[in-house]
Amino acid sequence: MSNVNGEIDCVLNDAQQDEYFNRIEVRLAEMPRRRRVKRAATLNKVLATPLSPEYDASVVGPSLVVFEQKLSDDDKQDALDSQAFAEAIVRNLPAGTSLKERYSAYNEALRAIGWVSESYTFKRYDSKQLTLTMNEALLQILQTVISVGTGNVLGLVASGLEKLKGDKEALKIVESGNTDTEVVSFKAVPCIVAPGGGMAMVTGGLDIVSKDYDGHFLFFTFKTDGLNIFQAAGVRKFNKRVFDRKRHLIYNYIDQFGDALFKKLTGK
Repeated sequence: MSNVNGEIDCVLNDAQQDEYFNRIEVRLAEMPRRRRVKRAATLNKVLATPLSPEYDASVVGPSLVVFEQKLSDDDKQDALDSQAFAEAIVRNLPAGTSLKERYSAYNEALRAIGWVSESYTFKRYDSKQLTLTMNEALLQILQTVISVGTGNVLGLVASGLEKLKGDKEALKIVESGNTDTEVVSFKAVPCIVAPGGGMAMVTGGLDIVSKDYDGHFLFFTFKTDGLNIFQAAGVRKFNKRVFDRKRHLIYNYIDQFGDALFKKLTGK
């Protein structure tokens, strides 16, 4: 087992953020203008109508995003947009990009829009003799990074997983990112009120390298003998000022590259 622990991030200064988004603007400029669309309602103001607390969960690409109810609707919307931006960045990486490089790009994208890591771990396990249910394993991974005072994080995620299990359209979105690769990936992303105020994001990710993947992986048991299993876990805190500086470019990038990434879980 190898374990890579990231150092605690610092808030990007304006020049560093500008440098990152200069590359984003170049990428957007390369795309035909006719493909640009007005920001879709699937993300923008999706929380305009208050929902029952038990239904406050969404799928963004291969990630399940769940919310502590004490967060404001604006915070929840910013978290959804942040996740959509980071997942669109990863989706746009060249074929052959390694798993570690994908996590690096995901983390870099979140940092560039105001999510500062307080901790991050990436681990690799090889050829373990055990059985594994993906949703249960994710809860175990999250348990390694949550702390006293973070609320009922595991309960939030478990509730969201149950809703995801019954939503065929959302599962299609999750699995669409795994059909052309040997890496089966999924992240659980609970967003909570940070100790001391503000918003924090906890991330637990599980990736299995398997040549035998044929879909419907999340709620089935794997015998992991001979598989490579990766896990990533981290805690980030949100800096809204940094996000607001580039909000329009974040939206533009989601509009261009984030189609079919989002599904609200309603329990229906």
